[in-house]
Amino acid sequence: MSYADLVTLLFACFTTAYAASVAQPVATEPAAPAEPTVAAATVMTAPPAESELLAVTPAETVTAPSEPSLRERLEPVLAGGLDDVEIEVIEDARGLVISLPETATFPSGRADLSAPAQSLLKRIADAVRPTAATLRIEGHTDDSPIWGGRYTSNWELSTARASAVVVFMMTETEFEPWRLSAAGYGEFHPRAANDGPEGRALNRRVDVVVIEGAKPLGSRAGITIP
Repeated sequence: MSYADLVTLLFACFTTAYAASVAQPVATEPAAPAEPTVAAATVMTAPPAESELLAVTPAETVTAPSEPSLRERLEPVLAGGLDDVEIEVIEDARGLVISLPETATFPSGRADLSAPAQSLLKRIADAVRPTAATLRIEGHTDDSPIWGGRYTSNWELSTARASAVVVFMMTETEFEPWRLSAAGYGEFHPRAANDGPEGRALNRRVDVVVIEGAKPLGSRAGITIP
């Protein structure tokens, strides 16, 4: 081998070795992570929008309007009174009691219904008819004895007046007969003492007793009422 070829060969080996050493990657230390900033570490949440609040709010329970009570049905009917006489409505063991004074319902000693009383009874029938209530008509008098006339005792007069109301409501208001009853008590169920004009006037009356939820005997037992 000539000297020139040997030099060329050595140069080639040296060049190859140098190129290989330059191509190897130089190990470097890993870069330290950057310190998190306050802005990056803090998570900000926006308040929920109004539409979101409305979306998660539970829906309100919708309830059907309740049916008016008997007193609520009758209060507008009785508000105007009876022939400029105030009508008293009380609640006791019997039920809801509408007390109609004699001065505006019947002539003294008779059982003929006055025109204002007839008009009021029609309105009462219209108010009570849609309900399941029944009506008991009670006749009452004071303790003054009856002299002459058609009726010979307060028993007869009080019963005749209660019956007159029942007959009127059946024939003129078409109120169901099996929801009606009549009773006469004479002077034996007074509201006040019979020791003066005012007390006696309170006792001469017809009470319309509205009995809520009662079971009428005529329709349930198969009894035919004429």
